[in-house]
Amino acid sequence: MRKVKLALIVSVSIATSIALQANDSYSFEEEISKISKSLESEFVKYENKKDMFEDTNDFEEGFDDEVEELVEEITSKEEEESLLISIPGLSGKITQQASYSLRKKEHHDGLTSLRSSIFLDYENKFESGLRFKVNAKTYYDSIYSIKKEEVFTKEEKDVLGSEVRLYDAYVEGQITDNLDVKFGRQVVVWGRSDTIRVTDVINPIDNRNPGMTDIEDIRIPLTMVKLDYFIGDWRITPIAILEQSFSLNPPYGSNFYPFEMNSPKEKEYKGVSPALSVGAEFNGWDINFYASRLRDDEGHINIDFEEGMTKKHNEVNMLGTAINVLSGSWLFKTEFAYKDGLKYTWTKDKDFSRTDLLLGVEYNGISDTTINYDVVTRKIGGYDESLMNPYFPIEETTYQHALRIGSSFLNSELKVDYVISMNGKSLNEGGFQRATMKYEIADGINANLGVVDYIGTKKTGEMASGAGSMSLFNEIKDNDMVFMDISYSF
Repeated sequence: MRKVKLALIVSVSIATSIALQANDSYSFEEEISKISKSLESEFVKYENKKDMFEDTNDFEEGFDDEVEELVEEITSKEEEESLLISIPGLSGKITQQASYSLRKKEHHDGLTSLRSSIFLDYENKFESGLRFKVNAKTYYDSIYSIKKEEVFTKEEKDVLGSEVRLYDAYVEGQITDNLDVKFGRQVVVWGRSDTIRVTDVINPIDNRNPGMTDIEDIRIPLTMVKLDYFIGDWRITPIAILEQSFSLNPPYGSNFYPFEMNSPKEKEYKGVSPALSVGAEFNGWDINFYASRLRDDEGHINIDFEEGMTKKHNEVNMLGTAINVLSGSWLFKTEFAYKDGLKYTWTKDKDFSRTDLLLGVEYNGISDTTINYDVVTRKIGGYDESLMNPYFPIEETTYQHALRIGSSFLNSELKVDYVISMNGKSLNEGGFQRATMKYEIADGINANLGVVDYIGTKKTGEMASGAGSMSLFNEIKDNDMVFMDISYSF
């Protein structure tokens, strides 16, 4: 009997030690070592003293009591330590970020941001196959407490001073062998381009600090119901968008707000917006078709004697397609979108159409390096000369170019990335360039350093291209920034 219990104790000790080594729980492992030595000591006592007892059963019962106490001690400490190690399914990131203006600008010179944030993510997969995911982020920017409050507008302090925002919150699962469902706040990406949006129209973006973050990191989830039905190589995805929300732009008075007056109030909308994608993946290439009826994310300003000045977002029909072809180290991309029902500020009684075409190429033939180039042209159908208003000039055809080069070094511990995005057929209508370096200091600890340079238009007297923009890049060309952050992931 005693041999069985001793074997059990040794097994528990070894298994616990291995588990703790995997979780780097050094302090508890020392405790286990002490307990194991205690077990060994008790066994030696047992061997030395058993001959002193005529009734060995009484002795063994006493020894068994001591063993059971040690088992309880091990189990208790293991359970206590496991609670301290982690909560299953919970992860997160704590980040301290700072940005510094390279050019002197009233109210926004020198240190412009000192933001502390925490991101929490919880995910759980049930035995039934259902998967639940929710995450949220909160931040506080102490720069608005360090600098004099009176130099900032109320709008800027309210929007950028602090925030708590729910991002993903959905449940997904399989209804049948070829039908999946996903319900809740989520992101749906249409198209392949990482730098220019053409068919990627489902989710709005957080554009309050333009040019400083990649598109993939600033999409804002919306509440929707999404089904995926599989037929052979094809996937049919109908979507019902239940939440009407639009992109976040810089608040009045902030570093990137380009106008002297406050922006008009956004009109609120309710209702359901439909969308559909049909796609398939084949050997070396894939194709997707898209259709949607969504409210125009950019919107237009409407002046009414009763409502005053408001920003409206009318419904726009979109038909599009995306084709990607892989050939060796080369990936060739194309996206096409036709939009109908667009309205502009100075021609609010007239609807317009627009055709967007993107061509791109990505090269991965250099070790640990990716080179990507995209170019898009946008042409307004039924163009009206009144769109060339001196305050909000909108050209009939506009162009945008984007080049990205990314490399990793030191076994991917160091990643360097360079992006330049320019508007205009001749690259002369403004844009930005950004260089970033990310280094993994230790497991879960990363540092990020970057610089962004905003480039004004070189067309004298003309505005930067883009619907509804009024010399945007000329207005923010002096906002060049150095930014850095350090984060801990757990």
